[in-house]
Amino acid sequence: MSDSAASPVLIGPVLIGATGGSGTRAIREALIAAGFFMGGTVNHAGDLRHTPPVLDSLINPVLERTGSLDYRLTDLPEALAATGLSGLRAVAAKVQEEGNGPALWGWKNPRLMFVLPFLAEALPSLRFIHVVRDGRDIALSDNRQQIDRHFAARHGHAAPQEPDALALAAIRFWSETNLEALACGQALLGERYHLLRLEDATAPDSPVLAGLLRALHPDIDAAGLAAAQQAVAHRPGHGRWRDLPADRLAALEEAGKPGLARFGYL
Repeated sequence: MSDSAASPVLIGPVLIGATGGSGTRAIREALIAAGFFMGGTVNHAGDLRHTPPVLDSLINPVLERTGSLDYRLTDLPEALAATGLSGLRAVAAKVQEEGNGPALWGWKNPRLMFVLPFLAEALPSLRFIHVVRDGRDIALSDNRQQIDRHFAARHGHAAPQEPDALALAAIRFWSETNLEALACGQALLGERYHLLRLEDATAPDSPVLAGLLRALHPDIDAAGLAAAQQAVAHRPGHGRWRDLPADRLAALEEAGKPGLARFGYL
């Protein structure tokens, strides 16, 4: 499905999505240091302010219908698909306008990973960075925005409120949604989909961030790479889950085992 005849196709944005609390702000700052324009109208976390109204209109209706992040536009009502495509194209146009038509551009909002099929259709040349952070850290985070907004639409009931039960629900949600985003991104975007573990990107001796930047910007020079690495330095440490009692940690790891294993955390 496409309404490209009604609106021009915009080429080549780099978009960043993830579970909330995964460190997308650090990756955005690295891209800016490397020479990318990543939106001018953003909130304190660097999320583009133009995006939430579009995402709010799409994500829960999609989850209520499909129960998954790995879906196709043909699975959805035609009107919903058309509205989402036009909305995301309009967001992209605003970013290009703010940056005066930048050659290297994009934006970030963690919830973009919920609308990959829309993005793949609306912006055919996009590159997508899917940031993943250890689900055990995510489960213990105070950032519950995606749980609060979308858990009930996906599962048909609200998330539990008791802290231990909520942590287990959070890591299951992290595992399921990230695995679905991985499958969808690889299927729809191929080599334009980039999985990035936050722990690798922020490690001072890791070549992972430099490798990603060279893939996104083949002409980047050593100064740009160094600036990007500096932008992600001195981030808060990882591994808050290490202080858990052994029985709680075992329960958390069992609940999130599929994702923890697939993304290399076990």
